[in-house]
Amino acid sequence: MRKRSLKMSRETMKYLNLRRKFMNEHPNCEARVAERCSLSATDVHHTKGRGRHFLNVLSWLAVCRSCHNWIETHPKDARELGFSDTKH
Repeated sequence: MRKRSLKMSRETMKYLNLRRKFMNEHPNCEARVAERCSLSATDVHHTKGRGRHFLNVLSWLAVCRSCHNWIETHPKDARELGFSDTKH
């Protein structure tokens, strides 16, 4: 397995710190679209993708696992609802 670059390791540490704070501030699912929505946020959905917006908290959405899966498997609907700016 390839080692992670120093730059990526630093970005990952920043992400984990930002994510912890974000999830504490956003404990509830902000999507509530999945049939089995738990109402409790467990995931961060990157509405603009993970590339250059990886650390952009303004493009994050706190979601439960079920809603995150729904967003990923229904990209057109997710875009229409404002949950995603990316095209799959």
